[in-house]
Amino acid sequence: MRLGCTLFAPSTIEELRALCDKLDCYGLSAIIAPRQLEHFTEDEAIAYGEEARKLGIVIGEAGFWENLLTDDVELRQSRLKRFRTVLRNADLMGCRSTNTLVGTKHPSDRPLFPHAYNFTDACKAEFRDIVLRALDGIDLKVSKYGVEPWYTSFFYQPEDIRAFIDSVDHPRFGVHMDQGNMISHASFYDTTSMIERTFKLLADKVVSVHIKDIQWEGAHFGLRWNEVYIGEGTMDLASYLKKIATLDADITCYCEHFAEERDYAVNFARLHQIAKRAGTAFLPRCA
Repeated sequence: MRLGCTLFAPSTIEELRALCDKLDCYGLSAIIAPRQLEHFTEDEAIAYGEEARKLGIVIGEAGFWENLLTDDVELRQSRLKRFRTVLRNADLMGCRSTNTLVGTKHPSDRPLFPHAYNFTDACKAEFRDIVLRALDGIDLKVSKYGVEPWYTSFFYQPEDIRAFIDSVDHPRFGVHMDQGNMISHASFYDTTSMIERTFKLLADKVVSVHIKDIQWEGAHFGLRWNEVYIGEGTMDLASYLKKIATLDADITCYCEHFAEERDYAVNFARLHQIAKRAGTAFLPRCA
């Protein structure tokens, strides 16, 4: 396992080199790809990846978080073309995964927004076509296309996720694992069983991992999960880390959604402690 966070995404080789001391301070060896990856030339992507490998840093994921389910044909074609560029550049860079959400039919065009269509068989068929179009003709050697689970679409519970991955039936397609995004009423107070079920069905399809902890806010009118510091929520993090440790030794794990480095530092320290108690560890740089 390799730990990182979404805060650290060096844009240049110089920034990459400068980050090493900070990574070592926090016991990290994973980063996300530069956010402007779609604008890299092929040579720039290759050079960046080569330098990362020299420094013992694993680039675990690139993200494309725009709505691929838009009904605007021209906009969808443009986004799909751009995503394919990110996918190619990620592969040239040696980035292990390139990830999206399913998206939405909500008129806001915001990909996390709920809509009735998002849960239908028609949506599954439409998104399957999008996935296959994205992958068509690209000979990926390193990177895989992963979809992140979210509760506003069919791609939410492990059984549905596995069924969709099997329907796509492509060796470079899988799940961008985030158990925090997969919590439901039924599993909130039994995340251990959720983790067991998820890894039984999806372990061979995990392309990268997010680690978070979740609280249920009772004061809010309606259902509301809040992301909190590691160890302050409901997630059985020891079980989660034990399962992650059974995957590829270089599997990348990321903390996310905090604004300040000091908040990430708290999470890093706690994750290292939990991993140690669970009998495992995150690999350091150059290991």
